[in-house]
Amino acid sequence: MTARNTTPKTNTEFIRTSCSTTTYPKLCYSSLSIHAGKIQSSPQLLANAALNVSLSSAKSTSSMMLQLSHGQGMKPREVSAMSDCVEELSDSVDELRRSIDEMSSSAKRLTDFQLMINNVQTWVSAALTDESTCSDGFEGNAMNGKLKTTVRGKIVNIAQLTSNALSLMASLSSNNSFDKFLFVFIAMSLCINSSSATRSLIPETSTEFIRTSCSTTTYPRLCYTSLSIHASKIQTSPKLLANAALNETLSSTKSTSSMMLQLSQGHDMKPREVSAMRDCIEELSDAVDELRKSIEQMTSTKGPNFQIMINDVQTWVSAAMTDESTCSDGFAGSAMNGNLKAAVRGRIVTVAQLTSNALALINNYASIH
Repeated sequence: MTARNTTPKTNTEFIRTSCSTTTYPKLCYSSLSIHAGKIQSSPQLLANAALNVSLSSAKSTSSMMLQLSHGQGMKPREVSAMSDCVEELSDSVDELRRSIDEMSSSAKRLTDFQLMINNVQTWVSAALTDESTCSDGFEGNAMNGKLKTTVRGKIVNIAQLTSNALSLMASLSSNNSFDKFLFVFIAMSLCINSSSATRSLIPETSTEFIRTSCSTTTYPRLCYTSLSIHASKIQTSPKLLANAALNETLSSTKSTSSMMLQLSQGHDMKPREVSAMRDCIEELSDAVDELRKSIEQMTSTKGPNFQIMINDVQTWVSAAMTDESTCSDGFAGSAMNGNLKAAVRGRIVTVAQLTSNALALINNYASIH
């Protein structure tokens, strides 16, 4: 995709404006403005650059962690945390690579744009979760002060870069309201200015409301990055926030279900893998139905039957989360194919986390009604 010709000042201002919608705008701008000449004013090139910066940081930190893990004088708990962290970062690197590859290959398949976006968002969310899990392993006073500071400082930086990349991917998805062909050849001249102007009009109170509400969920970073792009619609409404979370969850579940269906038609799978895939597709189909019912019910949650209706929603969303967990459990164990297991469980983890966040926001809405 070719970006329109722009001046260096216009390019950096485009990056600055786009970065203002991310969770860490200063880091976003400082890490991406050096690539302004290549990015120009293309949202897709901006998101791709953010992914590459995140990948580069994850790879260098993974190498550093591997070296540190061979050091002497570490306590058993530190050795365990280092080993887990090296594995988590390896997964994160793979997920970021997949995201970049997907963006590159989908550039030639215009009709697959939304599927590409969903895939990339899922993998980047999974990478963010891996990085957070690595950092969590170094919590507590029992850990070595210097080791803890070194590791967590590096991981925090990667997680912030990844969070920014996810925000820019989400913005790219929300701006894709035109035909896919027009997105490539016309959006550079029509969409960019209007979308930037729209973002600048989102009240700070709306994004702060989302950030505060998300802080009560189990996965606050994922919650904020997936919902802050809808701030102008959500404003400060707990009901609209919960409804947006349900819609995000449904979208991710549907795209994951489609991916699973495609994978299930592949060859060279073992009988156990075929069985797990079949069961998972069925579980995800149930989850999609339950989330759809929840969204329909949410539109009617008012009047004297409010509590009954909200109880139904909570029950259906909980059931969806159980279905997702059951799907993931089917791929447990070392007997499963490594690549297949990683692809499936990475997607399901993100779907389950989105569902968990949606349920928490529904509970918050119910408690203040």
